[in-house]
Amino acid sequence: MLTEIYLARRYIFRGRTRHISFIGIISCLGVAVGVAALIIAFSIVNGIDGGLMKRIMRFQDHLIVNSFNQEDLLAVKQDLSSWDEVETAQISLNTQVFAKFGETIMPLAVRGVDFSDPEAKKEFSQYIKKEFTQEGFFVGEGLNQQFFIDKKIEFYPLEKTLKLKEEKVRGVFKVGLYDIDNYYLIADLEKAKSLSANYSLFLGVKLKDPYLADQVKEKLLSKYSNKLLVSSWIESNSALFATLKLEKLALFIILGLIILVASFNIFSALTVKVVEKTKDIGILRSLGFRRRSIRNIFTLGGLMIGSTGVVLGSLFGVGACILFEKYPFIRIPADVFGTEYLPLVVNYKDVLAIAIVGLIISFISSFLPAYRASKLNICEALRYE
Repeated sequence: MLTEIYLARRYIFRGRTRHISFIGIISCLGVAVGVAALIIAFSIVNGIDGGLMKRIMRFQDHLIVNSFNQEDLLAVKQDLSSWDEVETAQISLNTQVFAKFGETIMPLAVRGVDFSDPEAKKEFSQYIKKEFTQEGFFVGEGLNQQFFIDKKIEFYPLEKTLKLKEEKVRGVFKVGLYDIDNYYLIADLEKAKSLSANYSLFLGVKLKDPYLADQVKEKLLSKYSNKLLVSSWIESNSALFATLKLEKLALFIILGLIILVASFNIFSALTVKVVEKTKDIGILRSLGFRRRSIRNIFTLGGLMIGSTGVVLGSLFGVGACILFEKYPFIRIPADVFGTEYLPLVVNYKDVLAIAIVGLIISFISSFLPAYRASKLNICEALRYE
Protein backbone atom coordinates (compact mmCIF):
# COMPACT_ATOMS: atom_id res chain seq x y z
CA MET A 1 0.00 0.00 0.00
CA LEU A 2 2.91 2.36 0.74
CA THR A 3 4.20 1.81 -2.78
CA GLU A 4 0.80 2.73 -4.22
CA ILE A 5 0.67 5.91 -2.11
CA TYR A 6 4.20 6.88 -3.18
CA LEU A 7 3.42 6.37 -6.87
CA ALA A 8 0.11 8.21 -6.59
CA ARG A 9 1.80 11.25 -5.01
CA ARG A 10 4.58 11.19 -7.62
CA TYR A 11 2.21 10.92 -10.56
CA ILE A 12 -0.13 13.68 -9.38
CA PHE A 13 2.30 16.30 -8.11
CA ARG A 14 5.34 15.56 -10.31
CA GLY A 15 4.04 15.35 -13.85
CA ARG A 16 6.36 14.85 -16.79
CA THR A 17 4.98 18.04 -18.29
CA ARG A 18 4.15 21.13 -16.32
CA HIS A 19 0.54 21.49 -17.43
CA ILE A 20 -0.44 18.16 -15.88
CA SER A 21 0.59 19.25 -12.37
CA PHE A 22 -1.00 22.63 -13.01
CA ILE A 23 -4.37 20.93 -13.68
CA GLY A 24 -3.99 19.08 -10.39
CA ILE A 25 -3.35 22.35 -8.55
CA ILE A 26 -6.37 24.02 -10.18
CA SER A 27 -8.54 21.03 -9.25
CA CYS A 28 -7.33 21.21 -5.66
CA LEU A 29 -8.04 24.94 -5.44
CA GLY A 30 -11.49 24.42 -6.98
CA VAL A 31 -12.43 21.94 -4.25
CA ALA A 32 -10.98 24.29 -1.61
CA VAL A 33 -13.01 27.25 -2.88
CA GLY A 34 -16.20 25.18 -2.95
CA VAL A 35 -15.71 23.83 0.57
CA ALA A 36 -14.81 27.27 1.96
CA ALA A 37 -17.81 28.89 0.26
CA LEU A 38 -20.16 26.27 1.73
CA ILE A 39 -18.74 26.63 5.25
CA ILE A 40 -18.96 30.45 5.18
CA ALA A 41 -22.48 30.40 3.69
CA PHE A 42 -23.72 27.84 6.23
CA SER A 43 -22.15 29.86 9.07
CA ILE A 44 -23.96 32.99 7.90
CA VAL A 45 -27.27 31.10 7.70
CA ASN A 46 -26.68 29.60 11.16
CA GLY A 47 -25.90 33.03 12.57
CA ILE A 48 -28.97 34.69 11.07
CA ASP A 49 -31.25 31.75 11.96
CA GLY A 50 -29.88 31.59 15.50
CA GLY A 51 -30.44 35.32 16.00
CA LEU A 52 -33.93 35.01 14.55
CA MET A 53 -34.80 32.13 16.91
CA LYS A 54 -33.50 34.08 19.91
CA ARG A 55 -35.67 37.04 18.97
CA ILE A 56 -38.71 34.81 18.50
CA MET A 57 -38.14 33.20 21.90
CA ARG A 58 -37.95 36.57 23.64
CA PHE A 59 -41.68 37.13 23.85
CA GLN A 60 -43.04 33.68 23.09
CA ASP A 61 -44.00 31.09 25.66
CA HIS A 62 -42.65 27.60 25.07
CA LEU A 63 -46.05 26.10 25.90
CA ILE A 64 -49.53 27.66 25.77
CA VAL A 65 -52.07 25.95 28.03
CA ASN A 66 -55.76 26.75 27.48
CA SER A 67 -58.80 25.62 29.41
CA PHE A 68 -62.48 26.58 29.55
CA ASN A 69 -62.18 26.65 33.34
CA GLN A 70 -59.97 29.31 34.90
CA GLU A 71 -59.62 27.21 38.05
CA ASP A 72 -57.96 24.47 36.00
CA LEU A 73 -55.30 26.93 34.80
CA LEU A 74 -54.55 27.99 38.37
CA ALA A 75 -54.27 24.36 39.45
CA VAL A 76 -51.94 23.55 36.55
CA LYS A 77 -49.82 26.61 37.32
CA GLN A 78 -49.45 25.48 40.91
CA ASP A 79 -48.55 21.97 39.78
CA LEU A 80 -45.98 23.12 37.20
CA SER A 81 -44.06 25.10 39.81
CA SER A 82 -42.67 21.78 41.11
CA TRP A 83 -41.68 20.33 37.69
CA ASP A 84 -37.94 20.20 37.02
CA GLU A 85 -38.35 21.09 33.33
CA VAL A 86 -40.33 24.28 34.03
CA GLU A 87 -38.70 27.66 34.59
CA THR A 88 -41.83 29.86 34.93
CA ALA A 89 -45.60 29.52 34.47
CA GLN A 90 -47.74 32.68 34.23
CA ILE A 91 -51.40 33.44 33.67
CA SER A 92 -51.88 35.87 30.76
CA LEU A 93 -54.64 36.90 28.39
CA ASN A 94 -55.12 38.07 24.84
CA THR A 95 -57.78 40.46 23.61
CA GLN A 96 -58.12 43.17 21.00
CA VAL A 97 -59.01 46.85 20.71
CA PHE A 98 -59.50 49.25 17.80
CA ALA A 99 -57.11 52.13 18.41
CA LYS A 100 -57.89 55.61 17.06
CA PHE A 101 -55.02 57.78 15.88
CA GLY A 102 -56.48 60.94 14.43
CA GLU A 103 -58.51 59.79 11.42
CA THR A 104 -56.90 56.34 11.43
CA ILE A 105 -58.45 53.34 13.17
CA MET A 106 -56.46 50.12 13.37
CA PRO A 107 -56.82 46.87 15.34
CA LEU A 108 -54.23 46.21 18.03
CA ALA A 109 -53.64 43.09 20.09
CA VAL A 110 -53.64 43.52 23.86
CA ARG A 111 -51.58 41.19 26.05
CA GLY A 112 -52.50 41.09 29.71
CA VAL A 113 -49.53 40.40 32.00
CA ASP A 114 -49.89 39.66 35.71
CA PHE A 115 -47.60 42.36 37.11
CA SER A 116 -48.47 41.21 40.64
CA ASP A 117 -46.39 38.12 39.86
CA PRO A 118 -42.74 39.09 40.52
CA GLU A 119 -41.45 36.68 37.87
CA ALA A 120 -43.80 38.03 35.20
CA LYS A 121 -42.94 41.62 36.08
CA LYS A 122 -39.21 40.88 36.03
CA GLU A 123 -39.44 39.12 32.68
CA PHE A 124 -41.30 41.98 30.99
CA SER A 125 -39.16 44.71 32.59
CA GLN A 126 -36.22 43.78 30.34
CA TYR A 127 -38.18 45.09 27.34
CA ILE A 128 -39.25 48.40 28.89
CA LYS A 129 -37.57 51.40 27.25
CA LYS A 130 -39.48 54.14 29.10
CA GLU A 131 -42.00 54.14 31.95
CA PHE A 132 -44.08 57.21 32.77
CA THR A 133 -46.76 56.10 35.26
CA GLN A 134 -47.90 52.97 37.12
CA GLU A 135 -51.10 52.42 35.15
CA GLY A 136 -52.30 52.26 31.55
CA PHE A 137 -50.85 50.65 28.43
CA PHE A 138 -47.29 49.93 27.44
CA VAL A 139 -47.07 50.67 23.72
CA GLY A 140 -44.56 49.16 21.29
CA GLU A 141 -41.71 51.39 20.18
CA GLY A 142 -42.59 50.94 16.50
CA LEU A 143 -46.23 51.91 17.13
CA ASN A 144 -45.13 54.89 19.20
CA GLN A 145 -42.81 56.15 16.48
CA GLN A 146 -45.41 55.63 13.76
CA PHE A 147 -48.20 57.65 15.42
CA PHE A 148 -46.24 59.89 17.83
CA ILE A 149 -48.26 58.67 20.81
CA ASP A 150 -47.98 61.09 23.73
CA LYS A 151 -49.58 60.50 27.12
CA LYS A 152 -52.84 58.79 26.19
CA ILE A 153 -54.33 56.46 23.63
CA GLU A 154 -57.93 56.37 22.36
CA PHE A 155 -59.55 53.05 21.47
CA TYR A 156 -62.77 51.09 20.97
CA PRO A 157 -62.94 47.93 23.11
CA LEU A 158 -63.92 44.62 21.50
CA GLU A 159 -67.67 44.88 22.12
CA LYS A 160 -70.87 44.85 20.09
CA THR A 161 -71.54 48.50 20.85
CA LEU A 162 -68.47 50.54 20.02
CA LYS A 163 -67.78 53.28 22.52
CA LEU A 164 -64.65 55.40 22.36
CA LYS A 165 -62.49 55.23 25.49
CA GLU A 166 -59.08 56.51 26.40
CA GLU A 167 -56.28 55.23 28.59
CA LYS A 168 -52.96 56.54 29.80
CA VAL A 169 -49.72 55.46 28.20
CA ARG A 170 -47.75 53.74 30.94
CA GLY A 171 -44.55 53.40 28.96
CA VAL A 172 -42.80 52.19 25.82
CA PHE A 173 -41.39 48.70 25.23
CA LYS A 174 -39.27 47.08 22.54
CA VAL A 175 -39.05 43.32 22.00
CA GLY A 176 -37.26 43.43 18.65
CA LEU A 177 -40.01 41.69 16.67
CA TYR A 178 -41.85 43.82 14.13
CA ASP A 179 -45.33 42.40 14.80
CA ILE A 180 -44.99 42.81 18.56
CA ASP A 181 -43.45 46.30 18.53
CA ASN A 182 -45.96 47.65 15.99
CA TYR A 183 -49.25 45.91 16.81
CA TYR A 184 -49.26 45.12 20.53
CA LEU A 185 -50.32 46.88 23.71
CA ILE A 186 -49.29 45.48 27.09
CA ALA A 187 -51.47 46.00 30.15
CA ASP A 188 -51.82 44.65 33.67
CA LEU A 189 -53.86 41.43 33.72
CA GLU A 190 -56.78 42.86 35.71
CA LYS A 191 -56.83 46.01 33.60
CA ALA A 192 -56.92 43.94 30.41
CA LYS A 193 -59.84 41.92 31.78
CA SER A 194 -61.82 45.10 32.39
CA LEU A 195 -61.49 46.24 28.77
CA SER A 196 -63.98 43.70 27.45
CA ALA A 197 -65.63 40.42 28.32
CA ASN A 198 -64.19 39.02 25.10
CA TYR A 199 -60.75 37.79 25.99
CA SER A 200 -58.76 34.56 25.96
CA LEU A 201 -57.11 33.52 29.22
CA PHE A 202 -54.15 31.13 29.01
CA LEU A 203 -51.19 29.80 30.94
CA GLY A 204 -47.81 30.62 29.40
CA VAL A 205 -45.02 28.20 30.32
CA LYS A 206 -41.29 28.83 29.93
CA LEU A 207 -39.03 25.79 30.00
CA LYS A 208 -35.38 25.50 30.99
CA ASP A 209 -34.80 23.71 27.69
CA PRO A 210 -37.20 24.99 24.98
CA TYR A 211 -36.61 21.90 22.84
CA LEU A 212 -38.29 19.72 25.49
CA ALA A 213 -41.60 21.45 24.72
CA ASP A 214 -43.18 18.46 22.97
CA GLN A 215 -42.17 16.09 25.76
CA VAL A 216 -43.60 18.34 28.47
CA LYS A 217 -46.74 18.78 26.37
CA GLU A 218 -47.29 15.00 26.26
CA LYS A 219 -46.65 14.79 29.98
CA LEU A 220 -49.27 17.49 30.63
CA LEU A 221 -51.89 15.91 28.39
CA SER A 222 -51.37 12.45 29.88
CA LYS A 223 -51.85 13.84 33.38
CA TYR A 224 -54.84 16.12 32.74
CA SER A 225 -56.47 14.06 29.95
CA ASN A 226 -59.08 16.14 28.09
CA LYS A 227 -59.19 19.13 30.45
CA LEU A 228 -56.49 21.11 28.64
CA LEU A 229 -55.58 22.33 25.18
CA VAL A 230 -51.79 22.57 24.88
CA SER A 231 -49.71 23.92 21.99
CA SER A 232 -45.93 24.23 21.80
CA TRP A 233 -43.75 26.89 20.22
CA ILE A 234 -42.32 24.20 17.90
CA GLU A 235 -45.80 23.58 16.46
CA SER A 236 -46.49 27.31 16.13
CA ASN A 237 -43.26 27.86 14.19
CA SER A 238 -43.31 24.65 12.14
CA ALA A 239 -43.57 26.63 8.88
CA LEU A 240 -40.52 28.68 9.87
CA PHE A 241 -38.50 25.56 10.69
CA ALA A 242 -39.46 24.02 7.35
CA THR A 243 -38.41 27.20 5.53
CA LEU A 244 -35.05 27.31 7.29
CA LYS A 245 -34.36 23.66 6.44
CA LEU A 246 -35.31 24.25 2.80
CA GLU A 247 -33.09 27.32 2.74
CA LYS A 248 -30.06 25.34 3.92
CA LEU A 249 -30.79 22.51 1.50
CA ALA A 250 -31.05 24.91 -1.45
CA LEU A 251 -27.86 26.65 -0.38
CA PHE A 252 -26.05 23.32 -0.10
CA ILE A 253 -27.15 22.24 -3.57
CA ILE A 254 -26.28 25.54 -5.26
CA LEU A 255 -22.86 26.00 -3.66
CA GLY A 256 -22.19 22.26 -3.82
CA LEU A 257 -22.08 22.69 -7.60
CA ILE A 258 -18.74 24.44 -7.10
CA ILE A 259 -17.29 21.24 -5.65
CA LEU A 260 -18.95 19.24 -8.42
CA VAL A 261 -17.34 21.44 -11.11
CA ALA A 262 -13.99 21.06 -9.35
CA SER A 263 -14.48 17.29 -9.41
CA PHE A 264 -14.70 17.45 -13.23
CA ASN A 265 -11.22 18.96 -13.14
CA ILE A 266 -10.05 16.00 -11.05
CA PHE A 267 -11.60 13.66 -13.61
CA SER A 268 -9.88 15.52 -16.46
CA ALA A 269 -6.52 15.63 -14.69
CA LEU A 270 -6.55 11.90 -13.99
CA THR A 271 -7.76 11.04 -17.49
CA VAL A 272 -4.84 12.98 -18.97
CA LYS A 273 -2.54 11.40 -16.40
CA VAL A 274 -3.63 7.90 -17.43
CA VAL A 275 -2.79 8.68 -21.07
CA GLU A 276 0.56 10.14 -20.07
CA LYS A 277 1.47 7.19 -17.85
CA THR A 278 0.35 4.44 -20.27
CA LYS A 279 3.92 3.10 -20.59
CA ASP A 280 4.40 3.24 -16.79
CA ILE A 281 1.17 1.32 -16.28
CA GLY A 282 2.37 -1.36 -18.73
CA ILE A 283 5.74 -1.64 -16.95
CA LEU A 284 4.08 -1.88 -13.53
CA ARG A 285 1.72 -4.58 -14.80
CA SER A 286 4.66 -6.52 -16.27
CA LEU A 287 6.45 -6.29 -12.90
CA GLY A 288 3.53 -8.02 -11.21
CA PHE A 289 1.24 -5.15 -10.14
CA ARG A 290 -2.37 -6.30 -10.12
CA ARG A 291 -5.21 -4.40 -11.74
CA ARG A 292 -6.46 -3.47 -8.28
CA SER A 293 -3.09 -1.89 -7.42
CA ILE A 294 -3.15 0.20 -10.60
CA ARG A 295 -6.68 1.27 -9.80
CA ASN A 296 -5.66 2.17 -6.25
CA ILE A 297 -2.74 4.30 -7.46
CA PHE A 298 -4.92 6.62 -9.55
CA THR A 299 -7.83 6.59 -7.10
CA LEU A 300 -5.47 7.61 -4.31
CA GLY A 301 -4.08 10.34 -6.57
CA GLY A 302 -7.53 11.83 -7.05
CA LEU A 303 -8.27 11.52 -3.33
CA MET A 304 -5.03 13.36 -2.57
CA ILE A 305 -6.20 16.27 -4.72
CA GLY A 306 -9.68 16.17 -3.19
CA SER A 307 -8.57 15.74 0.43
CA THR A 308 -5.97 18.51 0.10
CA GLY A 309 -8.68 20.79 -1.28
CA VAL A 310 -11.11 19.81 1.49
CA VAL A 311 -8.52 20.46 4.22
CA LEU A 312 -7.45 23.81 2.74
CA GLY A 313 -11.08 24.85 2.18
CA SER A 314 -12.08 23.84 5.72
CA LEU A 315 -9.18 25.75 7.27
CA PHE A 316 -9.85 28.83 5.17
CA GLY A 317 -13.64 28.71 5.71
CA VAL A 318 -13.48 28.22 9.48
CA GLY A 319 -10.61 30.73 9.78
CA ALA A 320 -12.53 33.35 7.80
CA CYS A 321 -15.63 32.85 9.97
CA ILE A 322 -13.61 33.21 13.19
CA LEU A 323 -11.91 36.32 11.79
CA PHE A 324 -15.21 37.94 10.71
CA GLU A 325 -16.74 37.10 14.09
CA LYS A 326 -13.84 38.65 15.99
CA TYR A 327 -13.49 41.69 13.71
CA PRO A 328 -16.99 42.35 12.29
CA PHE A 329 -17.14 44.93 9.53
CA ILE A 330 -19.98 43.81 7.23
CA ARG A 331 -23.06 45.82 8.22
CA ILE A 332 -26.64 44.55 7.78
CA PRO A 333 -30.06 46.11 8.60
CA ALA A 334 -30.36 45.80 12.39
CA ASP A 335 -34.16 46.19 12.35
CA VAL A 336 -34.50 43.12 10.11
CA PHE A 337 -31.83 40.77 11.48
CA GLY A 338 -31.59 42.00 15.07
CA THR A 339 -27.85 42.69 14.86
CA GLU A 340 -25.78 45.47 13.31
CA TYR A 341 -23.08 43.23 11.82
CA LEU A 342 -23.22 40.02 9.81
CA PRO A 343 -23.52 37.15 12.32
CA LEU A 344 -21.53 33.95 11.79
CA VAL A 345 -21.90 30.76 13.81
CA VAL A 346 -19.68 27.82 12.84
CA ASN A 347 -21.44 24.48 13.30
CA TYR A 348 -18.73 21.83 13.18
CA LYS A 349 -21.27 19.16 12.27
CA ASP A 350 -21.92 21.15 9.08
CA VAL A 351 -18.17 21.42 8.47
CA LEU A 352 -17.79 17.64 8.87
CA ALA A 353 -20.74 16.96 6.55
CA ILE A 354 -19.33 19.30 3.87
CA ALA A 355 -15.90 17.68 4.15
CA ILE A 356 -17.37 14.17 3.79
CA VAL A 357 -19.40 15.19 0.73
CA GLY A 358 -16.29 16.77 -0.81
CA LEU A 359 -14.32 13.55 -0.29
CA ILE A 360 -17.12 11.39 -1.72
CA ILE A 361 -17.36 13.52 -4.86
CA SER A 362 -13.55 13.43 -5.22
CA PHE A 363 -13.57 9.64 -4.86
CA ILE A 364 -16.24 9.18 -7.54
CA SER A 365 -14.38 11.49 -9.93
CA SER A 366 -11.14 9.60 -9.27
CA PHE A 367 -12.51 6.09 -9.57
CA LEU A 368 -13.64 6.27 -13.20
CA PRO A 369 -10.23 7.17 -14.75
CA ALA A 370 -8.55 4.77 -12.28
CA TYR A 371 -10.83 1.96 -13.39
CA ARG A 372 -9.93 2.69 -17.02
CA ALA A 373 -6.22 2.60 -16.14
CA SER A 374 -6.60 -0.79 -14.47
CA LYS A 375 -8.15 -2.22 -17.64
CA LEU A 376 -5.22 -1.30 -19.93
CA ASN A 377 -3.69 -4.31 -21.67
CA ILE A 378 0.04 -4.83 -21.01
CA CYS A 379 0.83 -5.48 -24.65
CA GLU A 380 -1.11 -2.46 -25.86
CA ALA A 381 0.54 -0.25 -23.23
CA LEU A 382 4.07 -1.27 -24.29
CA ARG A 383 3.57 -1.78 -28.04
CA TYR A 384 4.82 1.64 -29.16
CA GLU A 385 7.37 2.17 -26.37
